Amino acid sequence: MGDRICVMKDGNVMQVAEPLTLYNHPENLFVAGFIGSPPMNLFRGTLRRAGSRLDFVEANDRGAPLTIALNERLSRQAQAYLDRPVVFGLRPEDVQDSLTLAEPDPARTAELKIEVAEPMGAETYLHLDTGATPFIARVRPPGASK
Repeated sequence: MGDRICVMKDGNVMQVAEPLTLYNHPENLFVAGFIGSPPMNLFRGTLRRAGSRLDFVEANDRGAPLTIALNERLSRQAQAYLDRPVVFGLRPEDVQDSLTLAEPDPARTAELKIEVAEPMGAETYLHLDTGATPFIARVRPPGASK
């Protein structure tokens, strides 16, 4: 068993790293979408200024765009991409059901339709759609304790 993984596409090396580095710091969109199950959700859009932080605003001509407030660290790192097209990656386990949170942050909350709920035992996959981008959330099943 190795401690590094080589991710290849069409005979080309995309990234060589330890498993958690591939997962947490993919070097390109192929690696981001390849590593993880379900894979990382990828949204196309723009970064906009919202006071002292940046917001990701999805490119969506079919309805209200998904808007996600970036935390302070991400806002600092993404300054160079302000008002430029970007691809925003969001892991399925980083999406939460606001009904399970004591105090959901309105800047990080969106109302979305659940297309399919897929119970998997210890977790549930929620298949969601923003109107422009289908994506998956991996959440605790209803009634599960913390």
